[in-house]
Amino acid sequence: MPRARDGEREARRKHRRVDCKLLAQDGESVERSQVETTDGRAAPEESPSFSSSSPKDSTGSDAEDPKDFKDNFRRIKARYAANRPNDAAQVRRESKDCCNLTVETEFCDIDDGSSRSCKAQKVALLASRSVVSLASFSDEKRIRVCSGCVIPSKGTTDTAKILTSATLVRVLNANNSVIPDVKIKVCLPNAHILDGSISMVDFHYNIAVVEVKYDQKLPEAILVSDVIKRGAVLAIGRFYDHGGVMCAQGKLRKEASTFECSELLVSSCRTTMAGVGGPLVNSDGHVVGLNFYREKHTPFISTSVILRCLKHWRKYGEIIRPWLGIKYTPLEMLPIRVLERCAYAGKGLYISYVAKGSPADIAGLCVGDVLVECAGEVLSTAPKFGAMLLDICKEHMEEDTLKGNISVEVVVKKQSDGSIARKTMSADVLSELNYYRWCIVLCVMEVNSVRLIFFTDWCTFFTFRWIDPLPVYNEVSEQFMELV
Repeated sequence: MPRARDGEREARRKHRRVDCKLLAQDGESVERSQVETTDGRAAPEESPSFSSSSPKDSTGSDAEDPKDFKDNFRRIKARYAANRPNDAAQVRRESKDCCNLTVETEFCDIDDGSSRSCKAQKVALLASRSVVSLASFSDEKRIRVCSGCVIPSKGTTDTAKILTSATLVRVLNANNSVIPDVKIKVCLPNAHILDGSISMVDFHYNIAVVEVKYDQKLPEAILVSDVIKRGAVLAIGRFYDHGGVMCAQGKLRKEASTFECSELLVSSCRTTMAGVGGPLVNSDGHVVGLNFYREKHTPFISTSVILRCLKHWRKYGEIIRPWLGIKYTPLEMLPIRVLERCAYAGKGLYISYVAKGSPADIAGLCVGDVLVECAGEVLSTAPKFGAMLLDICKEHMEEDTLKGNISVEVVVKKQSDGSIARKTMSADVLSELNYYRWCIVLCVMEVNSVRLIFFTDWCTFFTFRWIDPLPVYNEVSEQFMELV
């Protein structure tokens, strides 16, 4: 019996063995007679055979002849070498049009005939009158497509201002600058295409304003100044290729966004990249936020922050805000394991990061502390704190010039001993170096029914997403790899 087992093991070794010299050979050296037929076409594909008809060794075990195995392996390798030029040519052919992004697919989930959808349609039709689509072009190629809405403006009646995302004009390498020689086209609800020009860009909150000239007064959206905390919402956009309205219904979620921006809120609306920059509206059709994009939800920046940014821009020609050097999350959005360590049941903002040497660090704030109050008001949401910081900056302006550092007084619950302390942070104006970083799509290619999406994530990595055939972009599972 031991000898029989030794013979079986030897047979298995022969079966698995691959000639190392064969692996070292280049595919181009394989004889063409083995991979081509007499008329020059590639031979039919074959697969290695390990059937019961394979030669058997003296022990009776199945084992393929090493020579046959080597021939099969050579054929497989030759087929791969023969197909490589075709695959490479297809990738090059697709990459020529990589600037014409294809992720801007349509979205809509209010056409199912339900009573809820019928109510949503009425609200969407009311709000859609001020919703437009925008496209940016460079060197005659379309770079990105976004949505936007017409906002109230003071000035001439033949000029309209459109609020959208700065993603529309941000350079592809995610730096805080506008695409050189960018041209903007705006698709109105009546399908008219107009030329647009950049009026304002803020790369910190990733918002922008585009101006268009039109001989008619365009309907303007109503922007809500308070932070929305609950209720049903609609994410609305417009598709650039045909000018049709798009709408997704959802509700607010008590969860933090995966983007770096602390002031973002999240809704359950399922949109696509075409909805970026479009309005998030409440049940009255009033705008409560500006949408961004994630696969399974829609992050948005509250209009309470946007309205203050617009006021700063109109009055000072820039947006002035303090740099505190902290990142924070509302307590209601924290997982239970973090809340247990926090040991605070009230409202507030949990500090998840403190930059070394920052105003917050100098004032004694630490990770785990909770911001309870600012300027005598309870901090219930992150957008509220962001809006308050913009208001505090206005108080430090004198004749449109900032006088000294910006003092921010807060009440903090210390995690170390559970005490309540009052802290004052002396902050400088936020510089571009400390802007929030945003994820930017670079290009999309589809090769052999597999969609490849390349984008920058947090400005430091190129990320490759492998998405296998997708009828609807936001309903697919994804795999991620970081390419340094």
